[in-house]
Amino acid sequence: MNTSVDTDLLQNIGVGSKPARKPNDKLGQEAFLKLMTAQLQNQDPFKPMDNGEFLSQIAQFGTVSGINDLRDSFKDFSNSIVPTQSLQAAGLINRNVLVASENLTLDANGMKGAIELPDRAAQVKVSVYGAGGQLVHSFNLGAMAQGINRYQWDGSLPDGSKVPTGRYKVSVDALVNGKSIAIKNYASAPVESITFGGTGNEVNVNIRGQGSRTFSEILQIS
Repeated sequence: MNTSVDTDLLQNIGVGSKPARKPNDKLGQEAFLKLMTAQLQNQDPFKPMDNGEFLSQIAQFGTVSGINDLRDSFKDFSNSIVPTQSLQAAGLINRNVLVASENLTLDANGMKGAIELPDRAAQVKVSVYGAGGQLVHSFNLGAMAQGINRYQWDGSLPDGSKVPTGRYKVSVDALVNGKSIAIKNYASAPVESITFGGTGNEVNVNIRGQGSRTFSEILQIS
């Protein structure tokens, strides 16, 4: 059976487009039921609509309608998240956050960093390198517990002198379960401002010495 719908039929049952209104390609449930009723009433009695075909059309309508509703729900949910993130990010200004970085800044208040250990470490060593890649200093933090552990270095060397302030590269090694493993380092620095991404759907946090980071990159706030 040919199930295409004639334009005159649509107008007769009240679902046809009107010239004065903007065309609407969304078929509502009520209009769909009217359309199906009209099709049944006007079908060829010698070639009635097959039951499977009838159920298939109903299932197709339900699927498309469900997808549209789900898409609209996710759009509304996404739009509601952005204002919430904006308020949260605004509250971070001047607060210290942890973000993954191997480049730390040594200033008058020292160099502040952190690590996240997968298990208890018997020993943790921090190595500091200069701009040319040369080892400037290394120091031991001793044993540390599983989880996030913070550390600080004031720039002092064993001979009592201090290294110049500036940017340094840091690497961390830990002795965990008898094995020496490299540990990801985190910088501890204050948030200076926030900005919005080009699409308006992403909040970026501008961190002193670390540049712009997404809200999701923050490991911890203090």
